[in-house]
Amino acid sequence: MGNLNKDSSNTLYLIVIKEVWDRIVSGEKRIEYRERTDYWDKRINGREYQYIRITNGYGNLTRPYRLYQYTGATRVMKDGVQCFAINISENLVIESRDYMESSICHYSHLPSTSSYA
Repeated sequence: MGNLNKDSSNTLYLIVIKEVWDRIVSGEKRIEYRERTDYWDKRINGREYQYIRITNGYGNLTRPYRLYQYTGATRVMKDGVQCFAINISENLVIESRDYMESSICHYSHLPSTSSYA
């Protein structure tokens, strides 16, 4: 998919670890949760976004990511803790790079087999 330049003020950014990322890419994980803390209240409560961008880890622009249409966050109880539940269903994906760009084989332009676990 092409690189869409979205206005960052309309985008909610979330970072996830590799284990969570793999569940997202496989389609197993369709809701991302964030505990209701002051930090997430400021970023989610009462804010309107068009997009949500989930990135696998911190770092440079070659990191794997998915850009979703943002449909809002719902307050839920998860394991006895109040959380925001954010829909990340596959049908909401607008753009994605599901692998690290640096793992691309320069000959085939496909993900390198050395990047697989």
